[in-house]
Amino acid sequence: MSIATIDTGRVDNPRVAAYLASTDRRVSIGVRFTLEALGLPLPDFLIRKPAGRPGRAALMAAADADSRTIYTYHDEQRKIGAFAPRI
Repeated sequence: MSIATIDTGRVDNPRVAAYLASTDRRVSIGVRFTLEALGLPLPDFLIRKPAGRPGRAALMAAADADSRTIYTYHDEQRKIGAFAPRI
């Protein structure tokens, strides 16, 4: 088996990203498998998101960041800040 040099710059290209975004997902799966099997780094557009739904804490942290209020889910669960017990 001979050793070949692979130029990964040709894969990490906006035109390739546009092509893979418009093709059937099986093509993207094949490209991802090929790169992983060869041990090459995946371009950003081929990296998958984590499987499953985000956790409740992550969703509530995003909602709290959007609402810009002092009444956060984190504080409510830990009974601190505005949710601290009043003496």
